Amino acid sequence: MHILVTGGAGYIGSHTCVDLLDSGYALTAIDNLSNSKQEALRRVEQLTGKPVEFHQLDLLDRAGLDAVFAAKPVDAVIHFAAYKAVGESVAKPLDYYQNNVTGTINLLAAMRHHGCKNLVYSSSCTVYGEPKFVPITEEHPTAAAESPYGWTKLMTEQIMRDL
Repeated sequence: MHILVTGGAGYIGSHTCVDLLDSGYALTAIDNLSNSKQEALRRVEQLTGKPVEFHQLDLLDRAGLDAVFAAKPVDAVIHFAAYKAVGESVAKPLDYYQNNVTGTINLLAAMRHHGCKNLVYSSSCTVYGEPKFVPITEEHPTAAAESPYGWTKLMTEQIMRDL
């Protein structure tokens, strides 16, 4: 099984790459390196003793995404590529909408075009607002977001439900 990890050079992405490689999966990591460093993937290779196929790629580059999907069929995607700072999202809302929403739409379009229907999406607890009960489960109702970051996560979840 071949898995594409978006945001693969980030903290969670690189740790996921270690677990996937250690579990015998083939993977390709993509990352635009705006909040990460390629050194993280070199460390993944050191830890696992296995090479990581890496593409420095922004999800806003639809042609680049298509090229990655076309090069080697992708069975599943684990999507970590997103801006994630609540305060920064208030200062730069358009950057967050462009990166998080448009980037995810591009990824979903590439997946559809190449017949990949398996996705693990890294959302955020911010979509639940003030908890109505704990622990929060998947059945917990979502609430109006309190930041542009939260809205991007809520919007992309809705887009995926619509698909």
